[in-house]
Amino acid sequence: MRMIPPALQTHLDGSVTTTALLLQVTLESGEHYGITSHDQPITYDGLTYRIGFDPSVIASASDLSVDNGEARALLTALINQNQLLNGHLDNAHWKLYLINWQQPDNDNALLLDAGDIGEVKIKDDSEYRAELLSYAMRLKQNLGTSWSRTCRATFGTPAKGQNGCGASAPFTSGTVIAVDSSDPFRVFQGTINTAAYSIGRVVWTGGDNKGSRAHKIEAANPSTVALFEAMRFPIKIGDTFNIRKDCNKSPADCIQYKNFVNYKGEPFIPTGDGLESMTPSAQVFGGLSGSSIQP
Repeated sequence: MRMIPPALQTHLDGSVTTTALLLQVTLESGEHYGITSHDQPITYDGLTYRIGFDPSVIASASDLSVDNGEARALLTALINQNQLLNGHLDNAHWKLYLINWQQPDNDNALLLDAGDIGEVKIKDDSEYRAELLSYAMRLKQNLGTSWSRTCRATFGTPAKGQNGCGASAPFTSGTVIAVDSSDPFRVFQGTINTAAYSIGRVVWTGGDNKGSRAHKIEAANPSTVALFEAMRFPIKIGDTFNIRKDCNKSPADCIQYKNFVNYKGEPFIPTGDGLESMTPSAQVFGGLSGSSIQP
């Protein structure tokens, strides 16, 4: 049951209302932006909500079925087509408020629902539609713990949850000075020595591929980087990027980062293949001795 603030309830009970909807979107990076169904920008709780938002009906039920809806919004400088194609709204969250736009404060605002951004579609190069999934969706997902010899953690994330790591490496900034004409979506040369980043990640900070996603490196030498996946747009000279080392998911690498306590793998569990490779008194994992199963 929602508790409506008294001031807003009094306004809703009146014969004329001045209400609007506010959609707050929180990106995976922690950045916030807002859009509103009103015909003028509204500033609420320190965030300015821009015009250009048209919500659908959000269906909800008293059981654990998933609340769902859809938001239509115009492509603007705030959210443009390139950003959406680069996954700008991946893993984003949303909150939907009803507010009295004449008095946009906490006494005149009601949180209607919140959840995750689902599928995003671009229509006619002028607007996009984002699926609004309630947090109840998470309760319908099948989650379980698996085991693996290598680490399942995501390098660079806080040490919490099943995939938290607790270790990271610093980023180094660079600029693209050459692009492989035979593979302009993956292979480029930068202004820095990239030999140490054969296992690493690249985040584009400038250019058509700019975004928060860290792209996996397939191979690197002192002058050239080849990405594992092709970018959405061709890489161009002058594009800027951040690059860092990554972890190879092995216990030895985890020990080098002094983070083995957070290792999310089970390297000592016997397996069918592993039993054939047991080596008594072998040196493993950077000097730990004893009977062990070799990878």
